[in-house]
Amino acid sequence: MRKLLLGALAVATSVSLAACGGATVDSEDVTTPVAPPTSSSAESSTETSASSSETTTSQSSTTAKPPAPASDQPEDIGAREVEEVPEQSVQYSPEEQAFLDEVTASDVNVDSVQDQLIGTAQTICGGDTVTRDAVAGQLIEQGRTDLTHAELTKLLDDSAHANLC
Repeated sequence: MRKLLLGALAVATSVSLAACGGATVDSEDVTTPVAPPTSSSAESSTETSASSSETTTSQSSTTAKPPAPASDQPEDIGAREVEEVPEQSVQYSPEEQAFLDEVTASDVNVDSVQDQLIGTAQTICGGDTVTRDAVAGQLIEQGRTDLTHAELTKLLDDSAHANLC
């Protein structure tokens, strides 16, 4: 039974590959150049129909040239080696920056946790105290402040309400 199935599979594969033999295109078969793709499908269909009518009328006199790329399109350049990683800087809103500045001014090291603190402040504005308490505990355990847990949660509450809520 297994041999029969494998044989049938081999025959089916051979037939399907043989059917593809006449699907190739020789260069003599291609008579019109293909225009580069555009960003808009509506533009593409308009250009294609216009290009087809121009090609049929101009085939008798000259070979049609593909349209020049639009100048407002970004230029596609080849890959190049990056010698230096560009500086990454996050832009915070004035309110977010004021919140971070207020927390930093109270001797809390916020380096590399700014986004988490802003997210915590937003949960404080929504009435969540569980996240605030957990983040305050993490900041203390990470040695980012010498404040007590109660002092730090009050600071986060006050700073969030003063700047973001």
